[in-house]
Order: sequence, then structure tokens, then C-alpha cells
Amino acid sequence: MGHGSAQALGQTTRGRSRENAPRIEHWRPEGIDGLRIYRVEDVASPLSVYSDQYGVMVILRGAFDGWYRGTVHTLAAGGLKLKEPGEVYRDVRIHAPVSLQGAGFAADLVEEVARTLGVPRPVHFVPVEPGRAPRATALATAMHEALAERGPVTPELQALVTETLTEVLATCTERGEVPMRDKAPRAVRRARDYLRAHLSEPVTLDALAAHAGADKFHLIRAFRAAIGMPPYEYLTRLRVTRAAELLAAGMTGAQVAHSVGLFDESQLHRHFRRIFGVTPGRFARSMQRQHRPSYARAARLACPA
Repeated sequence: MGHGSAQALGQTTRGRSRENAPRIEHWRPEGIDGLRIYRVEDVASPLSVYSDQYGVMVILRGAFDGWYRGTVHTLAAGGLKLKEPGEVYRDVRIHAPVSLQGAGFAADLVEEVARTLGVPRPVHFVPVEPGRAPRATALATAMHEALAERGPVTPELQALVTETLTEVLATCTERGEVPMRDKAPRAVRRARDYLRAHLSEPVTLDALAAHAGADKFHLIRAFRAAIGMPPYEYLTRLRVTRAAELLAAGMTGAQVAHSVGLFDESQLHRHFRRIFGVTPGRFARSMQRQHRPSYARAARLACPA
């Protein structure tokens, strides 16, 4: 089920060949090479498709039995389905109308990541049964939720796409779990220190990995394993923590957002509320004192020596 080579590519398209046919959309996120997204809704009849890319799909609604390499597996809402180029995927039975969203990755990109991780090539996925590879499933779900917004491609989204593909290849291939390199803890420490020192600056995953002395695919997995979250979430929390200090010191939300490296005040509002549970304005009001620190002190906090 999902995207086949006969379906249109390029800019977003919509199609309903007949009254009860599934709705199909395609789009390419600008700024992420080798990636295209497709969304299929309300599939009520079994389909057979040929895959021309590596695919990472999440089932949004419904349930179905799918055939792959002579074996039938049941997939339902919340499940993860993986595809390889050159393979045929056939639905055997639709239990409830199915909607899904998939990411098609160019073969050369997937092979590059596999080579870096030490995953045997050509890459062969294993069926993701319920409860298997929970982190890969959670990452794929988060990635597709972010991509469905059709917003600008941020460094955070680029990192999420990279982490998702890395985790899928590391845990959902015939080889199984790919071990971390021995140098990973040192690389994590270097990456963490770099993020702390550059929290107000634009940081790309490639630059972070170069500083840490590790490829980005190993780094992003090792960082999550050691710190409990990926690098960009760690950076966001560093920024929001500094933002709280600056708000308490009397800076406005707009000034704070710029000082900690966030895009604008709305981005500060979103992350601050998610992490602290309150809006920046409410937090600032609760921290007011009779003798609020001067703006000069706030500026020093924003630009520590």
C-alpha cells in the first residue's frame, strides 16, 4: 500500500480517478534533497504497487493485511511500514479504510547512510511488527507530523529526517541493531559542549558532527542514547533555559528570541510553553520584582563573556 512508480511526481498533486477512489497527494519539501512525500487517504479496496524508492510510511487510520516476499503481515493505525525499490507490495485485505503518509528516500541517499552505519547493502528491511522498533516508529510518526504541516524546512526538521532514517536503517534491517562506535561518548561530549557554547548561533547537523569528529548518522543516535534526546531538542532546551533567565532580567520576548538564536517571538512562545508549561509573558510577570534588574544586566546575560 502507498506510493508506486506510476504515480505522478514533482509539485503537489491531487487525484481521484473515480468517485470512491483514494485521495492521493505528493509534494517535495524544499531544502531536503532526495526526499518526496506522499499521502493516501481512504483506501477501501486492496491495491498492488511497485516501489521505486526506499519508503518509510506511518499508518494514520485503518488496518490491512499486506503481502511482502511471500508473507502476509497485518498493519494498523500507528504502525510503521517500510519499502525497498524494486519490490512489489500487495494488499490482501482491508479491515478498515486506510490512510497513510510516506516518505520516499532516494536510493543513493539510503545506501550512503547504510555504508556509514555498517549496514549490509543492498539494504533489506524486516517487517516491523507491533512493539518492535518503538523508537523508529515514534521518530517516523513525529517526522510525518512535521512534514504534513508543509511549512519551511528548518534545521530541526532536517535533523529529524536524518535521525528517522538513521534509526530505521540501524534497527529495522536484516542485520538488526547496529552498535555504537567506541568513540561515540567522546563525540557526544564534544557536541554537547559545542551546543552550549553556540546556543545563540545557527547550528547545522553537519557542522556539529564535524566538530564532534563523528559522522552525523552515528552522532545523532549516540547523542540520544547518552543525553536522552537528539541534539536539536537539547539545543532548544538550552535556548529556552537561557530565555527564562533573560525574561526574568527584564528583556522583552522579541529581544529574548533574537538573543537566544530563535527565529522570532512566536517560536519562543511555542517552545517555552511546551517546555515550561506557561507562556513567556506569564513567566516574566511571575518573575517580576520590586527592583527589577536593569536592561544593561539583561544584555550582559544575553552576551556572556
